Amino acid sequence: MNSSFKKCEEFRLCCQYGNDKFYVEEHEENKTLYHIIVKGTGRVGKVFDDKYTKYDEKTNNFVDLKKYLKSDLIFQSYTPFHLYGFNTLDKNQDWDGRLVKKSFRGDDKSWLICFKGKPIVNGITMKTMDYAKLIEKDYDVILNEGMLGIFTKI
Repeated sequence: MNSSFKKCEEFRLCCQYGNDKFYVEEHEENKTLYHIIVKGTGRVGKVFDDKYTKYDEKTNNFVDLKKYLKSDLIFQSYTPFHLYGFNTLDKNQDWDGRLVKKSFRGDDKSWLICFKGKPIVNGITMKTMDYAKLIEKDYDVILNEGMLGIFTKI
C-alpha cells in the first residue's frame, strides 16, 4: 500500500492506493471523517468488531467514518484500490461532507475538493487534489466523469 498526505489550511487529506490489503490506524492518529473511494471494494470498521461498513467505487463511494473516530480502525480491500480520506485537524471539530452531483450555492464555511478527473467549476478545470475555499455565490459544475466533494465546517 502507498500513502500520501497533504495538510491544508483547515483539514488534512490522505490518499491510499494499492492491491488487496489490510491496514490499521490507531485511535490516536485516527482523524478521518470520510473515505472517498475512487477505485476498489472493501470494508472498514473497528478492530475486533464484527460490525463494519462496506464500500465500493460504484454503489458506496462516499463513506462517513465519524462513528469510528476515536477507535482503532481496520481497513480491508478486496480488490486493488484508490481512496482518499478527509481528516479533521482537531478531533473536536466536526464537518459535513458530500459528493457534488450538480451545480450548487456555496458558503464561506465550505471547501471544494477534486478527487478524480477534470471537472469544470465556473469555467475553471480542476485536477485531482485541487481544493478551494468557497464563498457565498453560485457554482456552475460540469463533472466530466470527475469526482468533487464539498466539506463544511460545523
